[in-house]
Amino acid sequence: MEVEHYSIDRKSNGVLIVRVHSWDSEGQPLPDAVFTFRPNDPQYEIWSKRFFEQNSTR
Repeated sequence: MEVEHYSIDRKSNGVLIVRVHSWDSEGQPLPDAVFTFRPNDPQYEIWSKRFFEQNSTR
C-alpha cells in the first residue's frame, strides 16, 4: 500500500491509529477506514515501523 493512501498517528499511551484514505475517480469516495493497534496486537509492530518511517520522511 502506498504511503499517500494512509496516515498513522500515535497516542500518548502508545496506541496507533491507522487511517486508510478513501478515493474514487468518480468523486464519490467512501468514508476513510480507521483501525487501532495496541502494543500486544499481532500487527502492532508492522504499523509501528511504518509510523516511524512515515515520520522520518517528513
